[in-house]
This record gives sequence, C-alpha cells and structure tokens, in this order.
Amino acid sequence: MSNLNAPIVTIIGTPEVRTTTTAKGFAKQIHYQQAQLETAQMRVQFDHEFDTPEQALKVGEKFYWDAIADLVPGSFGRIELARRKTLRPLVDAKPAAPKAA
Repeated sequence: MSNLNAPIVTIIGTPEVRTTTTAKGFAKQIHYQQAQLETAQMRVQFDHEFDTPEQALKVGEKFYWDAIADLVPGSFGRIELARRKTLRPLVDAKPAAPKAA
C-alpha cells in the first residue's frame, strides 16, 4: 500500500476505561484513548479502542491508518469498515545517513 494518501493517526490522550452494557445486559469495559485522524481534507478526533491496557499506545506516536486492511463485508453485500483500526508505524522519510568508512 502506498502511504502517500493514507490518513495519519496521532495519539493525543492517555488510556482510559469506560463501562458499557451489552445487548444481553452484561457490563463490559472498553479501553480507549483519544486520537486524531488527519487527511488532506480534514482533521477529526476520535476514541481509539483496544482490548487490554497493555495495548495502549504512547502519547504523541503517529501511525498510518491502513484503511484497505479494514474493509470487511457488510450486510446486503455492502462494504464496511472494521470497528478496530489497523495502524502501521509512521516511518520518517529521511534519507539514510552515509556510513563512515
């Protein structure tokens, strides 16, 4: 995938937990942290969800969102996005430093 036009996700908040109730009435913990998604056309904040506290990301880290990897078949033959985002590390495009002889 070319990262040229991929949305960039920046982690801007520390990990937090909220509790929701499932359709069957059970309490479920949701781990999340605030993040910002940026494209050439927009910038928006959202809650980046993850399964366990160990999966939390560092504040300030930047990632490409691999939206193509998150396409899933939906109902009635539609294409939908998966609930979780596939984030790929953002590698600075700096030229390699020459090695000393």
